[in-house]
Amino acid sequence: MMQKDTPIDSVKVAKRDAYAVIKASGESLLKYLQGQVAQDVSKLSETQAIYSVILTPQGKPVSDFYLLLTKKKETWAEVMFLCPSAFALNLVERLRMFALGYELRIGKVSSWQVFSVQGGDVDDFLQANALPMPTHEKLASAHTDTVSILRMSEPSKNGVWVMGSDLPLSCNADENEIERGRILQGTPLLGVDWDIKLHPLNANLMDRDGVSFDKGCYVGQEVTSRMHWRGGIKKKLYRVKLEKDVRLPCAVLTTVKVGEVTSLAQDGDAYQGIALLPIETVEANQPLQTEAGDKVQVLGVCGE
Repeated sequence: MMQKDTPIDSVKVAKRDAYAVIKASGESLLKYLQGQVAQDVSKLSETQAIYSVILTPQGKPVSDFYLLLTKKKETWAEVMFLCPSAFALNLVERLRMFALGYELRIGKVSSWQVFSVQGGDVDDFLQANALPMPTHEKLASAHTDTVSILRMSEPSKNGVWVMGSDLPLSCNADENEIERGRILQGTPLLGVDWDIKLHPLNANLMDRDGVSFDKGCYVGQEVTSRMHWRGGIKKKLYRVKLEKDVRLPCAVLTTVKVGEVTSLAQDGDAYQGIALLPIETVEANQPLQTEAGDKVQVLGVCGE
């Protein structure tokens, strides 16, 4: 899979050490995961991934992730979790914790690397490197025994995750450059824009299609459902615009502090970022500003 005549100038290729791969396999694996994952696992196929979270019994996030079905044979299956590296070991521990009675193999796969490939000629890049080609549907996936490709959700046509072993891809970008793109697209990152103390419904889990309210019971489901049906979602992550650079996290105020900007990237003469803000404040169109008095403009909800 060495690059030959690849349109490297038109795509950005970056190794993503901030992300890790976890694999799980075994009999009745999908049945087990249906009782653990907030989204409906029946939406998974070998060509379609999902975004979701796994929660503690108290409804707090262990990690968010993209979940891919890599192999399926009758009741046996193999899946892959693409998650932030900082939360990978906790996710493995949590997956094993409730697996009593299931014969499952679960672990972080250190030999698998993660790359981001973004740009207008992504499909040409995949073809030139003899990599599997997913469809252009949001979170479409394609697999071989040593490689998995996941179409990015934002924007779905212009980026893929490439995960695998023995991937000698030449990088022309770094994580900082790709991080800027994440911020401009308004994709929240666990550990930066929200943390394990915040319930994922307040971190736009619904807007990112990461939860099902029809699938039945799963760990943390009671708290999640109660928040949804009883109006417990008070905050959301929003895309915002600032005219000046600020030190993060940056407080956002009306007359008092109501939220904060957690990510920021330059966009021309201005800056775009991600901020956790009260829904009521945003929907009331209350003027927002930094502590220095600079205007904070809300551009939209992250994930919409």
